[in-house]
Amino acid sequence: MSLSEDKKISEKHKMLRSICDELGIPNLVEVLAETPLRRLQPILINAWKRRSTERKATDVLNEYDSKKQFYGAGSIPQNQLMNFVQTCYSAMPSNFDFVEMSPIVPFGVNTVLSNISQNKTLSTIRGSEVVGDATTQLSLECASRRKKLSVNVATVMQNVHLCSSQRVVRLQPFDSSKGYMQHFNLFGLCSGGRNSVSKAFAIEWIKEHISILLDILMALGRKKYSFDNISVRISDLRFIEQIASSLEIPRDSIIRQSADEDFNFFREFKVDFPEEVETISSISAETFTHCGLVDQTQYFSHLEEGIIGPIRKKYQNVHFCFDFSRKDGLGYYPHICFHIFAKTQDGRCVQLADGGAVDWLAKLLNNKKEAMVTSGIGSELIQKLFSPKV
Repeated sequence: MSLSEDKKISEKHKMLRSICDELGIPNLVEVLAETPLRRLQPILINAWKRRSTERKATDVLNEYDSKKQFYGAGSIPQNQLMNFVQTCYSAMPSNFDFVEMSPIVPFGVNTVLSNISQNKTLSTIRGSEVVGDATTQLSLECASRRKKLSVNVATVMQNVHLCSSQRVVRLQPFDSSKGYMQHFNLFGLCSGGRNSVSKAFAIEWIKEHISILLDILMALGRKKYSFDNISVRISDLRFIEQIASSLEIPRDSIIRQSADEDFNFFREFKVDFPEEVETISSISAETFTHCGLVDQTQYFSHLEEGIIGPIRKKYQNVHFCFDFSRKDGLGYYPHICFHIFAKTQDGRCVQLADGGAVDWLAKLLNNKKEAMVTSGIGSELIQKLFSPKV
């Protein structure tokens, strides 16, 4: 952790301590944090109920106007968004169930499953939170279905495939000049099932998810959406972790700047390893050992054969590569993941979709044999930057 982060945490603790002292209850934060939820909820609910009786209609409107990034209308007309989502559904294979999900999920789902800070999601006083990630929410429904299937020998190997269009809310700040918002629509995919002896679930369904997402982009292209230089980049974050460890690159520094599109840790720390390659055969064993890494040409050849090879033949106008410099997703994806990028007409490279293998199903069902792949596509961002110009 950097000195600046230590300072921020220290200042936050001082602020909380000051508020508690001002209220005359120095250990208020600790008391509230340790109070059972069933006892805490009635207090919080009644506190907000009392406050609501003091609100005026003008107060509500003023708050709405001052926080349009949270409360206001989306940037895409609803009919246009619905047409976009319908195009997504038209490209989905028949083995996926289309589900309409709730706007709330159980409290802590993102922190528990994907190590996302609770500060980035909108928690409620009733022990739930507003949906902040469409795929973690879909994983709960997938786990619920897999739980029922796994108790029957006849259905234990039956996979669950779900997709949904969902509006999500994020509390971390975004750069609105690049088309990002605090609340936005995501089209999410989730596939879960029992892993085979060869543990090939991740490879098979990452390949399928990439294929589905590319089919969606092709369907949008037929509706005059313009995507230049579509690229699919495959990564394994275990390898990124190994590079950071071997070269003593501060992991926290990488994670802290993971959302910065201009930060490249290979260049920042002068990593003498290719950032990306189209085929693993272009890298020798010595390239790995030169950086103090174990030769992994065989492993990446396996990924290339299982994921890239089959879909490269189908989508000949799409660029496929291994991305060894991917920084975002550390702590979220345990291993294999992917990005899909395209360039706008003005030359800006934009991430369209993200996905990978996750361990959420294994966690939710407490069974290491369960495997899951999730992915999502930015519905509104694509419409803002790639839709046909009127």
